[in-house]
Amino acid sequence: MALVADFKHKLDIEYLDYTWLISGILYEGGSDMLIPELMSKGINEVYFHNVAGAPIGKKTVSGVADSFDVEEFFVVVAADQAENVFDFIFHFCELGEPNKGMIRLNKLSHSTVYRLPEFGAEETDQIEG
Repeated sequence: MALVADFKHKLDIEYLDYTWLISGILYEGGSDMLIPELMSKGINEVYFHNVAGAPIGKKTVSGVADSFDVEEFFVVVAADQAENVFDFIFHFCELGEPNKGMIRLNKLSHSTVYRLPEFGAEETDQIEG
């Protein structure tokens, strides 16, 4: 009988009950306009990358990308603002229109932890070392 490790009990993983991930695909691009709008509203955890692809249902030749304007974006937000930001992105990117793209809202269960060093810790390490 094979045993599967239970990773939920690891102490080094921080579970985030207060953070949501909004992600989506824009078939005609537009993340370059979306990101400054979100940053002007105080949202700094946002990034995107270009992908090769075409909208679902569009005829394509197998193995040949039709468009390189397709972009995938990711936004990390607090739970209390997730629906408001989701609605903003939906309307700003006109995702209610056919073949514009898609958007998802998921609870972010855990993420890597990045802690800033305490002020002066680097100077102390250099003096001791």
